[in-house]
Amino acid sequence: MKKILYSTFIVCLSVVLLCGSLTAFAEDGEVRPEWQDITLTQEEFDNIMALNPNNTVSPYATGLINFYSIAVQKSGDKLIITGKTDCISTVVKCGFKEVVIQYRPSSSASWSEYLTYTDLYADSYGYKLSKTVTVPSACQYRVTCKHYAKKNILSTQTIDNTSNIV
Repeated sequence: MKKILYSTFIVCLSVVLLCGSLTAFAEDGEVRPEWQDITLTQEEFDNIMALNPNNTVSPYATGLINFYSIAVQKSGDKLIITGKTDCISTVVKCGFKEVVIQYRPSSSASWSEYLTYTDLYADSYGYKLSKTVTVPSACQYRVTCKHYAKKNILSTQTIDNTSNIV
């Protein structure tokens, strides 16, 4: 009886430790990995950002956000996500309200959500995102996001954006 109780305890403890380290879950119950912060050189960051042709700087930006961008690169089973939100100097919060990794099995299929992250901010006027996550290799991926800036309680701005497809 002691062996059964001990074995049950070990199994339960293993499950608790495993689930505690993997916190993103799919609707179908499949455990999905968390993304990790990565350090990129400015050149590596710029090279990934160049993969999204929609990342452009507008010299006539209005509002709180001056520049915003999001891009993704796939390397084997790793997805590398880079993004940037630059705001006017008087904002108190700048970054991403939401970042959603989406996937589809083929170009004729519709996009489905893989992982979602919220509230990625800096208490300054700029925020750079450099993350990686392990993904199944047989799908196409893109990232959608909401760039966010806050000057005060009455003055905020949100801009939707979509990355390139890999």
